[in-house]
Amino acid sequence: MTRFFSFTFTLLLASLVSCSGVSKSSETTKAFQKTDFCKTDPGNNYEIYVPKRDKNQEKLPLLVILDSHGGGKFALEKFKKGAGQYPVVLAASNLIKNGYADFDRAIGRLIEDIRQKYPANEIVYLTGFSGGARMALGYALAHPVNGLILCGALGNPQQIGALSCPILSISGTDDFNFVETAQYLLQEETMPQNLKIELINASHSWPDNQMLADALGAFRLSESTASATQLSTYLHRQHARIDSLKKNNEWVKAEQLARNMAITNNLDKDKTFWKEYNFLRTSSRYLDQLNQLGQCLSNEMNLRQSYVEAFSSRDEAWWKNEIKAIDDHIKNSSDPLSQDMYRRIKGFWGIACYSYCKQAVAQRDEAMLRKTLEIYQAVEPRNPDMFYFSAFLPYWKGDATSTIEALQKAVGEGYADLDQLTKDFSENISLRIKDRRR
Repeated sequence: MTRFFSFTFTLLLASLVSCSGVSKSSETTKAFQKTDFCKTDPGNNYEIYVPKRDKNQEKLPLLVILDSHGGGKFALEKFKKGAGQYPVVLAASNLIKNGYADFDRAIGRLIEDIRQKYPANEIVYLTGFSGGARMALGYALAHPVNGLILCGALGNPQQIGALSCPILSISGTDDFNFVETAQYLLQEETMPQNLKIELINASHSWPDNQMLADALGAFRLSESTASATQLSTYLHRQHARIDSLKKNNEWVKAEQLARNMAITNNLDKDKTFWKEYNFLRTSSRYLDQLNQLGQCLSNEMNLRQSYVEAFSSRDEAWWKNEIKAIDDHIKNSSDPLSQDMYRRIKGFWGIACYSYCKQAVAQRDEAMLRKTLEIYQAVEPRNPDMFYFSAFLPYWKGDATSTIEALQKAVGEGYADLDQLTKDFSENISLRIKDRRR
């Protein structure tokens, strides 16, 4: 009996030790998110997200996110799905935005601060949207990075050629900046090997969460040993996307996706994507679409030049007729490439209005600002920047009530750069706007 008790106790003890060991090895820390700031630069604040991970797991790569408006929380949400699937530490800047001159130093301090506080290793990816993409590219030209995801903007061939890291450009075919991407599509034989282009319909905005997760997955799966299941799931989804694009007669998009997969390490070991790519790039439907795309871009550039001249030579009535004509083309055209061209033209109008308004404010040119705002309101009637610029007209006349009303409309439509508002308007007005936001 005693021997039996001793034997049973030994088995129980071994079982407990075994269970304890399993528990310890699978112990995880929960995902967490917070707002933080650099110790050496308190004004340099950012949103941080660390996904769920094993306590004993090695440190993770870092993805630094740059939103053109400094919207760290918004931009961070775009990448949390990807960080969960392909673990990385996310850091989205609240400081760096369009026009921030000292972005290079700010990014460097942010990376240094995160490595001191969070489980981030030496691998650094950068991503950005629009002006944020340009700053990410600018930083990479002066510092070593492991990869770039550039959304809504792309560099010139000299800039791309100066980098050795992989670059994924996600570009909307209806985005007014699409011309920066199109130059590579129309001369694909000269496209740098480290550049991959993903074409979407997103106008001028961040891509959706799944698209960004796939972009991050391409980096992570090419650089690490992924599980067979994870890799198989990823490859199956990309094959399905190519098939869907072909069925929708989007041959240029399908060809680029096949190329991206074919030239990425570890993602085309059986050469199925390479075979698909070679089939697509020699197909008549792809070549016809590429030729049509080139013709649309040529027409667009000519129209852009005429519209630049029209900003000073045409009145509001002419612009309203022109806007209606373009809207009718978008609505009634049966050709997707032509529809994209007209959407890009409308986007160009919007950015041109923004630039002219900014110039008019800097020069305090009331006549120029008033005329541009008439066009701006007709082109983008709910644009927050349009409402923001409209506040200067009453402000210059000392009409605080109308100024606040215009600024409230701007904030209500999404204007969030309160630092700029504080610089542009009196303390009394800026404080009232901030109080109402609370």
